[in-house]
Amino acid sequence: MKPDKFANLGKAVHHWLSFQLLCGREQLMSESYLNQPTGEYLLNVSASSHLKTEYDHPFLNEEGRQGRPRQIDFCLLSRDTQRLTTAIELKWINSTPLNRQRIVHDLLRLECLRGTEKGQRIYRYLIVAGRTKDFNEQLLGTKCQKKDNKRAPLLDGILATSEGQQVSVIYQNLNESQQALFDNYVVKYNMGIPARFETKLEFGIREGAFCVYGWHIQCSSNRKEISPTTTLGKNQNQRSPQTPLSDPVSLTPAQTNSSSPSDVEMVPLIYDPFHSPTP
Repeated sequence: MKPDKFANLGKAVHHWLSFQLLCGREQLMSESYLNQPTGEYLLNVSASSHLKTEYDHPFLNEEGRQGRPRQIDFCLLSRDTQRLTTAIELKWINSTPLNRQRIVHDLLRLECLRGTEKGQRIYRYLIVAGRTKDFNEQLLGTKCQKKDNKRAPLLDGILATSEGQQVSVIYQNLNESQQALFDNYVVKYNMGIPARFETKLEFGIREGAFCVYGWHIQCSSNRKEISPTTTLGKNQNQRSPQTPLSDPVSLTPAQTNSSSPSDVEMVPLIYDPFHSPTP
């Protein structure tokens, strides 16, 4: 699904939320409540694709893992070959403090999606919605503490807040608290993280009682991974998103998209001082 149709999805979600508010259903609003307008819109625009909900993530469900599969909220698959073409994650912001770890997890879970064939393109999108007051306070207004004890907006260097703006997310340029959130992804999923990727705010709707923002997550043209090391004994055999889980090849941290192990940057693993990793 190209960005222009994604932008119309944002409008559909916003109008639907406004309609539900007029119907007195505000108490029902939650992350799962966004499924209805998203699913109805995608059914309309995906005539040439298969729409899948709660689609098992192709790289984050290692063999033998117990519990509920790790899933993507909405996916579009090509009708002829069943290849993944579009992935969408949804987030609802309420009055409770933002779980910043989940935001970073969703970003990296989307970024690591790869096609199984050369040249296969996947559109990756993140939609975040909420009441305007909650959105401003819990997302746009959330700050994290830097090493010098100064506080900076959490989204700086990660997600743009102006419509049409694109941000290059460079791990080494993030502050210590932001890096900790990325490092926790490595611990939780046993995956490397990109040294750099791009996010673009395709729409930022701020009208009436609700805000609905949608970001396009893109890989760098010359993608490289950072493989943090740890004394905890984990991440010694991190998987790479270039290799599907069905592939029996086991990669070491040095085996990334880079042609030489010397291109892989090793960084220390630190932990988020605000939240423990979510299940």
